[in-house]
Amino acid sequence: MRSFEIRVAINRSVATVFAVYTQPDTWRWCSYLRNVRWVQGRPWEEASRLQIELDGAVRTVDQVLMHFEPNRRVDFLSHFGGVTLQTEVYFRAQSENETEIRVQLEFVGVFSRIAGFAIETAIERSTQVFFDDLKQACERTPPT
Repeated sequence: MRSFEIRVAINRSVATVFAVYTQPDTWRWCSYLRNVRWVQGRPWEEASRLQIELDGAVRTVDQVLMHFEPNRRVDFLSHFGGVTLQTEVYFRAQSENETEIRVQLEFVGVFSRIAGFAIETAIERSTQVFFDDLKQACERTPPT
């Protein structure tokens, strides 16, 4: 099992950051996601499922929402190309107008042997881009 952590500071309140993260048009602000749709259950309800279409070598990710605490934590279990990825996303107010997001990822699988590239690097890079895109979307949103 491999793991890594990413931290992102966003100049908005935790409520604003969480609202952007969980908006009804799920993750439309992310630059490399072509389509995200809830395929089972209600959006942002534990045990609901997402299907995510991506640009790049991995075309589709199936994802289940495992844990949901508003303004605090969201956990997913994702499957793609022989890889299982566990993602824990923590939201923490640093001050009234600053939020830190900490993302903990752990994964297992053999996708890299099939595709011919290091999946760990690809997962880390795409996760960083995802949360950088979130930061930009949040900071474009007027402060509350």
